[in-house]
Amino acid sequence: MRNERWFVAVSLVLGAFAFGVVLAWHRVVDGDLWARLAVGAHVWKTGTVMRHDVFAFTPTLPQWIDHEWGAGVVFFAMLNWFGPASLMIFKIGAALGALAVCIAASRAGGTNWASVLFLAAPCALTVLPGYVPVVRSHVLTYFCFAATLWWLELMRGGRHWASFAIVALMLVWTNVHGGFVVGLAAIAVYATWLRKRAALATLLAALAVTCVNPYGLSYWTYLVPAWLHPRADIAEWGRMPMWGLDPYFGFRLLFVIVLGAIAWGWKHRTGNGLTMLALTAAAGWLHRRHAPFFGLAALVYIGPYLDGKRLRVGAVAAAYVVIAAVVAWRFLPWAALEPAVPATFYPVRTVDILEAAHAEGNLAVPFRWGSYASWRLAPQIKVSMDGRYEEMYPEETFVVNHALFYKDGANWDELLRRYRADYILVELRTTRLQPDDLLSRGYEAVWSDDTSALFAHHEVAPGLRAAAANLPSTTREPLDPHLADRWLPVRP
Repeated sequence: MRNERWFVAVSLVLGAFAFGVVLAWHRVVDGDLWARLAVGAHVWKTGTVMRHDVFAFTPTLPQWIDHEWGAGVVFFAMLNWFGPASLMIFKIGAALGALAVCIAASRAGGTNWASVLFLAAPCALTVLPGYVPVVRSHVLTYFCFAATLWWLELMRGGRHWASFAIVALMLVWTNVHGGFVVGLAAIAVYATWLRKRAALATLLAALAVTCVNPYGLSYWTYLVPAWLHPRADIAEWGRMPMWGLDPYFGFRLLFVIVLGAIAWGWKHRTGNGLTMLALTAAAGWLHRRHAPFFGLAALVYIGPYLDGKRLRVGAVAAAYVVIAAVVAWRFLPWAALEPAVPATFYPVRTVDILEAAHAEGNLAVPFRWGSYASWRLAPQIKVSMDGRYEEMYPEETFVVNHALFYKDGANWDELLRRYRADYILVELRTTRLQPDDLLSRGYEAVWSDDTSALFAHHEVAPGLRAAAANLPSTTREPLDPHLADRWLPVRP
């Protein structure tokens, strides 16, 4: 028994080390973070939640219902108080926390340590894609989902206090990310299979507290269309590929393990567990961004199917030693806690030029760079599109913006004809635009590097060229929280 405890402790430490190092190696800031920081800064400095758009010059929805406003508050607070490294620490802590909670849930269901540790590695590999960027609101949903499963398992075992914890968590979850609907689905599964009044009461109470948010019932009028909104041009919303060595290899590997384990240990079947596995697997196959839910659910429910199947803690611990050694060799030398904003991924120097020139007006910008431009340049510069997508823009705005940069259709320049765009920021890796396309429409080339090119209307181009000629050798720190002081009023 003493040896087993030692093996378990070593495995947990080495597993946490390996997963943490891999996450520290993945440290490029996600495009959605910039919008979250802007919203969070607004709440901190004004005490109010934005109800209408202030970032775009193109048509937007009449009301802004932000299902991630609370996450923005959390992220900006960390950046403002503790600096950029806190965002990385939060990401790593949230990932390890979600796995730890699922391990606790599995243990609460009686799974032995050998099965838990055997599953933890492929489950961690499955949830990894959800934690690669720095940092997304979804990490809060993954943690809340894991906590909900843990407390549901405790409630199933007769711990009635867990019902109150679930409802309290749902109140917080609703205000940090719209993924709370996954938690409602999990509670509904347990209520269906347990057929107990306490479970049904928990579901009804959890549903009721989702209306406690800055938007009230209007929140749901946004969420339902958002679920049904097509996102054909966003890769992570695409279907899971059946084969391939890609970031979702872990999902496919775990899916095979789960099927084999269920066939092997069918006598241990439980209705709620199989239902949760089926739902999360289907969600992952339908939209690859949902793969982490399957990884977390498998860690909770598959253990009993493996118990007694010749798994030994010592052998699993030896595997963890090998994994940790490989990770230390392959990833540790390049791991760091400082988020990266590489000039090969973002238009860092191009935005520096606009900022140095104190530019004002409208900027036509590709979808994935819009939020970065807003965080750096608002309110003097308004953008044509950003990552808020269906949250803020009608589909027509996305279509005309996409058409400009990819020259789709005969009316690809409709954005320029319908609205005044003073500046055009081009992503050289993906665009189909050619300089002559813009020169013939009154724009001049101002700047170009390996990542982006900047064009400006001939009236404002000279001032930008002067700013580019005197550009400092170092860029402005993109994760400087004081950037928000430029455009947000300080609350008295």
